[in-house]
Amino acid sequence: MEKDIVKDAKELAKKLHKGMTDKYGNPYFYHLERVANRVRDMEYNMVDETSEINLYIAVAYLHDVIEDTEMELWEIESKFGKDIAVAIDLLTRKEGVPYSEYVERIRRDAKSDVIKSGKIARVVKLADLFDHLMGPTPCPSHLIKRYEKSLYTLIGSA
Repeated sequence: MEKDIVKDAKELAKKLHKGMTDKYGNPYFYHLERVANRVRDMEYNMVDETSEINLYIAVAYLHDVIEDTEMELWEIESKFGKDIAVAIDLLTRKEGVPYSEYVERIRRDAKSDVIKSGKIARVVKLADLFDHLMGPTPCPSHLIKRYEKSLYTLIGSA
C-alpha cells in the first residue's frame, strides 16, 4: 500500500505541474523528481524509521502543489492522509509570511516529538534547498544567501 503512495503522489504531481517550467525553461517536474531522489538518498541519516520513507518521498513530489496549482489541502488529506497533508501545509509558504518565519516554523515543528509531519517537512525542505543551490540550473544570486541561511537553520534543528 505505501508503495502506492509514492506512485500516486508522483503521478498527481506530474499531472498538476504539466506544462510548468522553471526559470530556465525546463519542465518543473524535474525539480520535484530531484527532490524526491534526494529525500530517498537522505533516508539513512534523516528519516526516523525506514518504513516511513515512502511518506517522505510522497511529500517531496507534492511539496509545491498548494503554492503552484489549484489543488487544495483538503484534497491532499483525503487522498494521502493527515501526515502528508500537514507536512505539505508546513511546506507551503503563506502569502505575506517572511521567508525566515516560514523556515523557522518548519524548524520548530521538526523539533516536536508529537508532530511527525514537522520532521517530514524538514527533510523535504532540506532536499528542496539543496536542489535549488546545487541542482543542474544555477541558483539566482539574490536567493543564495536566503537558501544558505535556511539550510543552517534547518540543519541546526537536528
